[in-house]
Amino acid sequence: MKNIVLLCIVSSFLFSQQPSSLAVESARQSEDWVKKGIIYEVYTRAFSKEGNFEGVEKKLPELKQLGVTILWLMPIHPVGEEKRKGTVGSPYSVKDYYGINPEFGNLDDFKRLVKKSHEQGLKIIIDLVANHTSWDSKMFTEHPEWFTKDSTGKFVPPVADWSDVVDLNYNNAELRRYMIDMLKYWVRDVGLDGFRCDVAEMVPTEFWNEARAALDSIRPVIMLSEGQYPEHHLKAFDLTYSWNMYGSMAMVLKGEKPASEFDAVLTREASAYPKGSIRMRFSSNHDENAWDRPDVEKFGINGAFLAAVLVNTIPGAPLLYNGQEAANDKKLGLFEKFEIDWTKGKEFREFYAKLYAIRKSNPSLAVGEYQNVKNNMADQVYTFIRTDGKNTVLVALNFSNNECTARLELPQKYSSAKLTNAFTGKQASYKNAEKITLPKFGYKLFIVK
Repeated sequence: MKNIVLLCIVSSFLFSQQPSSLAVESARQSEDWVKKGIIYEVYTRAFSKEGNFEGVEKKLPELKQLGVTILWLMPIHPVGEEKRKGTVGSPYSVKDYYGINPEFGNLDDFKRLVKKSHEQGLKIIIDLVANHTSWDSKMFTEHPEWFTKDSTGKFVPPVADWSDVVDLNYNNAELRRYMIDMLKYWVRDVGLDGFRCDVAEMVPTEFWNEARAALDSIRPVIMLSEGQYPEHHLKAFDLTYSWNMYGSMAMVLKGEKPASEFDAVLTREASAYPKGSIRMRFSSNHDENAWDRPDVEKFGINGAFLAAVLVNTIPGAPLLYNGQEAANDKKLGLFEKFEIDWTKGKEFREFYAKLYAIRKSNPSLAVGEYQNVKNNMADQVYTFIRTDGKNTVLVALNFSNNECTARLELPQKYSSAKLTNAFTGKQASYKNAEKITLPKFGYKLFIVK
């Protein structure tokens, strides 16, 4: 769930020119499978004709073959009926944190999906909507004292427009204990590998720290914050949302900002976040798809390809929203039933499979250092290197609607190296990359040896 006002305030605070005191701290140490993860978001209702867990299970081998490593299912719990929006209601209006939405199946069906995912070598997490519940939730019925009231004693939603949900009050110690016990249940008893935490900035960081410690006592998990707070990286979360990079991507592709803005974003992040923080990069997600436009509509076909390359080569962990690999151009609204057309977009599936294979065979793209490479067309062309000392990749991206030939200021240390085009397999000398020609919205990835 996306709170535009909150995100704007947070972005303004985080990405001012003033360095953050947290930038000298170190982020919590994440598992290797988290650092190298490729996250795939599943909207169960829209994912298949069946719109249930079985529909997801059937496509697990295909998702494995595509190259994703972590499945994130949007909320799986029963949806509230009181003040419901639309015909089927928002999945973010949770009625029972221990329950399963009967649209999708039952608990045994979900446990089977978890088991089958693990058999495919995939991790699986679910959406945790910790900030609010539906008005007819089990918690609101049994523990109204756990919810927020205004000055007149009236229960309230967290945001006025979120009229289908009521705000939880984390000043209540009993509520915190209940929520932590619930999280432990899904990891310990059901086998989940972690959580994507909805509007995490609207829940106290102290709660998240306590919850993460409790989960770590069971086994290693992944925690993804739908937020941008640098402090989230210290103890509670492995990843935060990079709304800032997504916003810059849209402006650069429209020609409203120069391509050099991407390097500026990374520089600002380095001055705001603890060392080693992992930002989740994306060119779409369920919010952007539903409330704005699908990536192929927003950026155009060529722009969608280019945005995907950027997402998978800059520092961070990439996200793919279901349907992007099928060039889905349909808004998948949260309050009605929609279905992705999987008969389309063969070229996108092939592209993502190749891109993920390149990422997996070049570990520097996941964990290597980032080095900006200057060029004489920085307004249109973005060039950089990722290296871990053993593996090095040169990335060149053209964000203009015209063919561009750019002259690069390449690091001298690689002067005698050979280049292999990661997409075509063609080889060239490193010196040949000093002057590089890219088609409109084009890209090239070179493995440097």
